[in-house]
Amino acid sequence: MFYASQHQLLNQQQKVNDLAFFEGKLPKNMVLHSTFVYVEEGYFQCLWEAENIDMVQQYIDVTVGDDCQNDYYNVDPITAIA
Repeated sequence: MFYASQHQLLNQQQKVNDLAFFEGKLPKNMVLHSTFVYVEEGYFQCLWEAENIDMVQQYIDVTVGDDCQNDYYNVDPITAIA
């Protein structure tokens, strides 16, 4: 299954690039396909492949913590346009 996550920095003094790059090892059966960073807006989006949306949410919550407002969405690979 594919999922999108979007993240808005809560502290605009923080640099979005410090949070947007997930350098740690991803959990098994989880792939980060793309990250889209909007530096001036302090915002970034990610496209994930994982067993379920809870896996993505748990990983983000541990990795990013309370530094961002996080939202998660299902992505239908049949109707998505890339």
